[in-house]
Amino acid sequence: MDSAGDAPGRQRALPRDVAEALDRILDGAVADDLESSVLDFKEDPVHTPTRRPDEKAADMLVKTACCFANGSAGRSFIVFGIADRTPGPDAFNGTDRNPAEIAHLIFTGTRPHLTVDAWEAYSHGARIIVIRVPAGLAVHTGPDEIVRHRVGDACLPLDGEPKELLARARGNPDDTAVRSSVPLQDYDVEALAAGRELLAAAQRAGTLPNGDSTGTGLLAKLDLLTDEGAPTVAAELLFHRAPGARHLYRADEADSGHPPTETPLDLPLVLSATSLRDLVRAHDDSSIPAAAADEAITNALVHRDWSRPEPVVVFQSPQMIRVHSPGGLPGGNTVDRLLSGPSQPRNPALLNAMQLLGLERWSSRGFDRMWLAMLSAGFEPPVVDAKEDAVDVTLFNGEPDMEFVSLLSAVRAEYGRGVARDAATLVVLRHLMAAGTVDLEVAALLQQAAEPDARSLMTWLAQRGVLQRTARRRDEWRLSDRVASLVPGSR
Repeated sequence: MDSAGDAPGRQRALPRDVAEALDRILDGAVADDLESSVLDFKEDPVHTPTRRPDEKAADMLVKTACCFANGSAGRSFIVFGIADRTPGPDAFNGTDRNPAEIAHLIFTGTRPHLTVDAWEAYSHGARIIVIRVPAGLAVHTGPDEIVRHRVGDACLPLDGEPKELLARARGNPDDTAVRSSVPLQDYDVEALAAGRELLAAAQRAGTLPNGDSTGTGLLAKLDLLTDEGAPTVAAELLFHRAPGARHLYRADEADSGHPPTETPLDLPLVLSATSLRDLVRAHDDSSIPAAAADEAITNALVHRDWSRPEPVVVFQSPQMIRVHSPGGLPGGNTVDRLLSGPSQPRNPALLNAMQLLGLERWSSRGFDRMWLAMLSAGFEPPVVDAKEDAVDVTLFNGEPDMEFVSLLSAVRAEYGRGVARDAATLVVLRHLMAAGTVDLEVAALLQQAAEPDARSLMTWLAQRGVLQRTARRRDEWRLSDRVASLVPGSR
């Protein structure tokens, strides 16, 4: 049964990641385990023992919408009408609420007002409401005036300096959302065709957007038009072939004795993003995970400073892949908070369009995905060199730590993949495998998090049975006896 095809009439397409998650829930997954920095499932309180279901629904939806809007991952989704702790078909208990009323209560319940897009859909026999939360342009709160932000699948309070950094970042305008001086008729025909194909595939649709031949319909679906209907700078970057090389690929062949070969790319971004990935794969003689290289490239393209003339440079050799991105870290980010600190993408309009096209993943943030891919394969995490005018991300090849890979596989088999789905957990497990114990100060450094946030993760891992506290100190942990028995060579 198609996840969006249970009701008569033409239904609005479900976002791909939402549809895939709903299919996995039907197959026996638990919605709570599929939540991420951009996806949350909520059950209508009318199905649970509660005295004031309408008030509870409003409270949970306002808080979750604010949490997403204050996060760093761009556009996000709340799926309302799914039991988040029930596996299989029973999770699809649905809702009878009006999507327009839900959008209105979120608008009126947030400060400043947050406009969301809510619509009904049908999934596996249930009527649900999908709520699309836009990338935040301000710091939003509910009536309680508490600032919360999304970190992974958790909604955490934000205060002090991180809150000030977020407010400062949200005060910066998005240069890719302003009107472009390049007319639509000058856009690259091949790039527009590729955009239509990508959007159709990402939306699981069988037809191209609107059958549009001019490109206006495509740009509208990608939110790449100003209020006056003119293309934005993000549209220009994606679909216009500008003079000069926007991107540069360099390859240093092993023991060739020749200087690195160079391939300049003047392609629109919708084409060059794929071309750069293909060039890296074609020349790859290393064991560096392709997912990590893809994330490094995409992260550079989406978050670079497009006001600077220098190209994104991808350098590849048998020893490493290095991606050079013009412009410093956006949104007040620092190297020691890449995995956890609140951030604002430099180019939200461009990021949103890339996500809709399937060129950028909705879940989590790029740096977290790079760390996760490298650590999961047994490699060292990426090395990030951030200057005021550029960021270099280097992925080093080498001998992978297969003992850690084996432990990680055993932990996921024992406790479920959800328990080790973020980079912060992996760096802790890797440290414990080598050092035996970790205290709160070191755990916070490893997770690049504040100590209260680090303690929350360590407590959660202990509750799941992955870690346990040592007898010597309250804030010191080791692998649980069960996990320790899974370490290669421990038996």
